[in-house]
Amino acid sequence: MIYGVGAVGGALGGLLSLSGEQVVLVGRSGNVNEIRTHGLNIVTSSRTHNIKLPAFTSPKQIDFGPNDVVFLCVKGQDTEIAIDELHSVVNDIPVFCFQNGVRNEEIVSKYYAHVYGVMVKAILFFTRDGEVIARGDSPNQLVVGSYPKGTDELTEDVSAKLRHAGYEVTVTPEIMSYKYGKLIGNLTNAVGAITNVAGEEVERITQSVQNEGKEILAMAGIKWVFTDEPSPRRPKDAVNQSYNGLSGTPLGSTWQSLTRQQGAVETEFLNGEIVRIAAKFAKRVPINETLLHITVEMAVNHELPGKYSPAELIRLLKFGLIVSLFNKNIYIADYSSDLKNTSQFIRKLGFGIDFMWVLCGY
Repeated sequence: MIYGVGAVGGALGGLLSLSGEQVVLVGRSGNVNEIRTHGLNIVTSSRTHNIKLPAFTSPKQIDFGPNDVVFLCVKGQDTEIAIDELHSVVNDIPVFCFQNGVRNEEIVSKYYAHVYGVMVKAILFFTRDGEVIARGDSPNQLVVGSYPKGTDELTEDVSAKLRHAGYEVTVTPEIMSYKYGKLIGNLTNAVGAITNVAGEEVERITQSVQNEGKEILAMAGIKWVFTDEPSPRRPKDAVNQSYNGLSGTPLGSTWQSLTRQQGAVETEFLNGEIVRIAAKFAKRVPINETLLHITVEMAVNHELPGKYSPAELIRLLKFGLIVSLFNKNIYIADYSSDLKNTSQFIRKLGFGIDFMWVLCGY
């Protein structure tokens, strides 16, 4: 069962079905109705696959068998509700988490004994019901492993089926290290969603939000394996499309959620995770805090990507530093002598060193 038929879930369900696997989809009513009526379209650069699949709006509508597995593909903010509903139907089934963030596996493990993490490295777009756009012809890469560590026979079996469907799959006993690495990459999702801009115009911001995250993970002693994310920049062979009045190429999953105006984004499970870890050490991460606040506010207000330009976002990040300083009852004037040594000054304030570019100007 594919639980959550967005970009990742739609591609998984369609490609596994094309490879001969029995697949059932569970998703939101609008998407499910479109798939039931017209089929699921998987669009690549060379062709469009129209695939007829059984689709439902709840796991309560499915009769589970002893050999079934669940591919959980909902956004992090929906994991608790989704897995609670699943558990009301079946209380012993393997669950593979094809999700961004590092908290989903922990949530699922409270309900199920056999939990697996999957790091997804792919460029997939889902902005219209019944359609997933894959950049290029390859569904890209997956890293799979048991949660919290190890591998088993089912890991290998499922990986073999995914390879047969066209995925490049690596099996690892250290899956969470890869998912923490993916988390570092996903910290930039908010930047594209807020500005509707990618590339050099926002490069300094994206580098800084990642460096802030890396510093906190290092402080927490968390091991991570970083694999470069596929670039959100527009490829030469891309076809310009319009999404809810926005033209161009989607800039990540948070961009897509804002475009669909769903009222929620997964930033709490991305930038919010860095904020949560930092709080354990009484540290502040102003870049991640500010991006989290802006994207959540945009989602609640059903605002489209591009609310702020890169320059406006930089000013808001600077304001975020000021707010953080006042929350800590710290005044820059008290540290004027330290400004000659910016690195020392930043560390005295309890911030990551990479935030100094915000303090000193962009």
